[in-house]
Amino acid sequence: MFVSDILSRGWSLEPPSAPSVPRVLALDDEPAIRALLSEALAAEGYTVLTAGTIGEFWDIHEGFEPHVVIVDLSLPDGIGFSVVKRLRQNSNTGIIILSGRGSETDHVLGLELGADDYVTKPFRRRELAARVGAVLRRLDDQAPTQRDTATKAIITAIDYTFDGYKVSVGSRQVWNGEGQEIVLTTAEFELLVALLRRRGQVLNRDQIMNAVKGRDWESYDRAVDGMISRLRRKLPAEGRKAHYIRTVHGIGYSFSA
Repeated sequence: MFVSDILSRGWSLEPPSAPSVPRVLALDDEPAIRALLSEALAAEGYTVLTAGTIGEFWDIHEGFEPHVVIVDLSLPDGIGFSVVKRLRQNSNTGIIILSGRGSETDHVLGLELGADDYVTKPFRRRELAARVGAVLRRLDDQAPTQRDTATKAIITAIDYTFDGYKVSVGSRQVWNGEGQEIVLTTAEFELLVALLRRRGQVLNRDQIMNAVKGRDWESYDRAVDGMISRLRRKLPAEGRKAHYIRTVHGIGYSFSA
C-alpha cells in the first residue's frame, strides 16, 4: 500500500491499537515486489505498509512505528544504506535488506551498518516470512516486560565487570567507570557479551558471527573486524598499552581483561 493511497483516503498512520500484531514497513521501488511483500507477510498475520521512495518511507515510518523494516538498496531518490544507517542510529528496529545486489561488499556494508539480515532477490515468499519471524523473535527476546522494567528501576544486576566498566545482560546496558551509559548497537552488545562469556578464550570469526546473529552466517572478515573496531572505540582502555579485545592474528579475537 502506498503512502499516497493512505493519505488520500484519510487513513491514519498511527500504530494499530493491538500491540501484539507485528508491524512491517517495506521500502522497494518495484510495485510488483511491494505487492508480493504485502501479500506474503499479511498472510502471516503482520500489519504491512509499503513505500516506493525514501521520502514516502519516512513519511509512513514516523506514525507507523514498525517493528521490522525491509529495505531495498537501489531507490529512485537515494540508496537504501542511508535508511539503514539512520534507523540503526536512532532505534533498535529490526532491519532486513532485500536487494538484487548480491555482492560480498554490499553484504558486508549492510552488516556493518547494523542490518539484521540480507536477502537477495529473487526470494522465496516463505523464506522471507521466516526471516522476518526470526528478527521479531530476537527483538521479543530483548524487550523487557513491564515487570522487568519495574525491577530494573530498583536494582540492575551486573553480570560482568572489567576495568571499571559494568555490563548488565538483563537490561542490555553497559556503563563506564563514571557511571555513564555506553550506547551499543544490538550487534555490538552481543559481540561484547560473547567475548566476555568466554573471557581468555579465542573466538574465530565464524563463532563471533553466530553469536551475534544467532544463525549460520557466511563469515565476512570485514564485517567482524568492523564491529570489533567500533567496540574498541566505544570502550577505550585508558592507561593500558593494549585493548581488552586482543587480536589473535590468523585466528580471531579474545577478551583479556
